[in-house]
Amino acid sequence: MYLAADSLDDLLFKVYKQILARGTAIKPSKGEARETSGMLLKLSAPRVRLSRSESRGLLFSCLGELLWILAGSNRLDFIQHYIPSYDEFSDDKQTIYGAYGPRLFGKTPNDQIPRVIKLLKEKRDSRQAVLQLFDRADTLEHHKDVPCTCTLQFLVRDNRLHLLTSMRSNDAWLGLPHDVFTFTMIQELIARSVGIELGEYKHSVGSLHLYDKHHDKALRFLSEGWQTRRPMPPMPKGDPWKSVESLVNFEKTVRAGLGAIPTPPETMDPYWEDLATLLSIHKAARVPNNQPEIRRLKKRIHDDVYSTYIKRHGKLVSDKDQLSIFDDQATSTKEVR
Repeated sequence: MYLAADSLDDLLFKVYKQILARGTAIKPSKGEARETSGMLLKLSAPRVRLSRSESRGLLFSCLGELLWILAGSNRLDFIQHYIPSYDEFSDDKQTIYGAYGPRLFGKTPNDQIPRVIKLLKEKRDSRQAVLQLFDRADTLEHHKDVPCTCTLQFLVRDNRLHLLTSMRSNDAWLGLPHDVFTFTMIQELIARSVGIELGEYKHSVGSLHLYDKHHDKALRFLSEGWQTRRPMPPMPKGDPWKSVESLVNFEKTVRAGLGAIPTPPETMDPYWEDLATLLSIHKAARVPNNQPEIRRLKKRIHDDVYSTYIKRHGKLVSDKDQLSIFDDQATSTKEVR
């Protein structure tokens, strides 16, 4: 089955409609679900990677998970700052065995992303620009978390960088929005590194499923109707990695800070400064009745594409859900898959 769309919301709409109408009932260990197998999804405009809907607008947890990966971290306390229930998937309550960061940015042979960038610079038409996440060693003993993503393959065609993600299993409600955000951001980072434009994003899944416990939520999503297509701004041209390093360092300062919430240095490019400010807003939202600080930080945002997410973030923390910024955002995006 092949589903294509120009935005994440349009793609999710097609996915949920397909699974609800034609999915096969399965009974995996973590709960009953409906499944479609052998799915290929295409997002033709990868920068429209964020849902604008009430239920799937998961900017802050998506950004936090991306920074966890870019930092090369497997630390549980890091990702719990953004997704509290991640401890369900830790073997030792300190680390996450299947974390993607060490597999992509670790020491040789796990320095995969720098090697892919070097390869594509030297051989534009290469078919070997593949990142591997799931490994045969992951099946040798039991772990609470092993990668659901098998490979990411990058292809330069028509002077654009295309990405094909291959997944053995994917939770359509919790995992899919986060996966699309993370992998298209990595796609854009590599495109900028190689000096070419962003191409299409394709997402191949062996088992794409929707758990029965999310059935009613998926129906509500479908009833929300058409969403405005708003892309994130283009990543600045040129090598992005010094900016990524600055953002990763700033994230650590924000997350570890106990006093006043830091604001990003104005020397940052506006694109990266906005992402850094969002991290500060997330930290501010963890403090009850902190709307004045959120409003102060919001004034530093350059691109209004983020405004709707900030508004929801501030509104919800003024209510009872201080750490549950959306009911599913506090539920791990990792699956049970």
